[in-house]
Amino acid sequence: MSSTTAGQKGVEAVKNKQWAAAIPLLDKALEDSNSPKWLLARAQANQQLNNLEAALQDAELAYHSAAERGSGDSRKNMIEAQYRRATLYFRLGRYADSDCCAKWSMLLAEGRPAGENDGVEKNVDENGNYTVTYEQGVADKEGQPGKGEGGNGNALSLASGSNLKTGFETDWNRAYAWRTQTLGRLKHLPADHPGRKVNVTKIPARPEKRKVEQKPVQPVEDSDSEDEVVPAEPTAPEPGSVPDEKMKLRIDFYQSNQNVTISVFAKDLKKDELKVEFSSNSVRISPIPREAAPYVVPGTREATSTIIFGGEIVPEGSRWSATPRKIELVVQKKVPGVKWSTWGEEKIGEWDGATEVVSSIPAASASPPAAKENIKTATAPAYPTSSKSGPKNWDKLEVGDEEEKDGDPNAFFKHLYKDATPEQQRAMMKSFIESNGTALSTDWNDVSKRKVEMIPPEGVEPKKWEP
Repeated sequence: MSSTTAGQKGVEAVKNKQWAAAIPLLDKALEDSNSPKWLLARAQANQQLNNLEAALQDAELAYHSAAERGSGDSRKNMIEAQYRRATLYFRLGRYADSDCCAKWSMLLAEGRPAGENDGVEKNVDENGNYTVTYEQGVADKEGQPGKGEGGNGNALSLASGSNLKTGFETDWNRAYAWRTQTLGRLKHLPADHPGRKVNVTKIPARPEKRKVEQKPVQPVEDSDSEDEVVPAEPTAPEPGSVPDEKMKLRIDFYQSNQNVTISVFAKDLKKDELKVEFSSNSVRISPIPREAAPYVVPGTREATSTIIFGGEIVPEGSRWSATPRKIELVVQKKVPGVKWSTWGEEKIGEWDGATEVVSSIPAASASPPAAKENIKTATAPAYPTSSKSGPKNWDKLEVGDEEEKDGDPNAFFKHLYKDATPEQQRAMMKSFIESNGTALSTDWNDVSKRKVEMIPPEGVEPKKWEP
């Protein structure tokens, strides 16, 4: 097999996440070449197999090789090499060095000269600790490419430095997102942590070309395919790699004539940091941790969820509460008695269609709901049901709430259960019993497919009952 063929197959194996299979192919290809593309592919494979020092050596050699070649792909490869250095230094616990490399990747993507003395690594205090803050990193968008008009990545647009398109907008966004994760980690490190020290230079020392001893990879037993490899240890997803659809939260709801109660489930919520803003057609919540995307940090788009309601509400009459695992929204219907067919939909980030936002009302200080009214629903056909009493004609159902008996805390739930459909009643019974009375859902399509977890109130510790 020629070096070119081995290199092409090695790059393809990396694209298919066949890390261990890619290494010997790229080793052979790089015996007679210093191709930046092949070096970067091997660096990525080594990183996934936890050969971090070998991966760092490949990334640094790729930077030098790309700079020396000066071909059309050189800047792209240099951007990638600096970004790969950033991810590797993060894995090695050198967080200040990681942020410096991510910043250099951004500068190259903006079209700045590779040899520019930008002083990124000089942002240190008298103790040698890195001084760039998370807030400064989030606000660092002045040179973001693509804001201006025109530009196509040629020499003229790269040299202009006027926010024109450089062709590397995606690379810039990726490095920017990585900085938010790195600076977020730095923010919580002790003052004397070695990860705060800057020991990196913009142009790395050129490593010697040598064969790096790889960690042994155990073969897969009973495999029928020669290409079968042992999967690498799972690693955290890179910033921007998780699509919005996978970051969406689990949401349940139930309703009465006056209100709709929406439960938003997430882990590790911090009530004191939550910001909940109602409008007449939506609610914006942030910051929200994403289990599927642990790189999400407060201040980024992915840390905000906007729930677009299934009907209009009265923001001033709505309230919310939160525990470490759930946010509960109690929203007042604008038109009492009208049944919502759905709670709505969730959008990641802010939503342009939101009406004027009203400051959130904490549950403890929420104003009492508006006076209840008796309303008749619009004409509707009788629906089939498994009830012994036969089908219900919703035309003739009075929507007004019955008077609750004084001192009966279960009156509301009795009323809710009585007016629910058989399917909703099954969902309520299953969710209530399986969660030991800590959750109530009317969505049978959801709870029928899973066991409903117990979610105790904040400050309550569940214990197994022993007779």
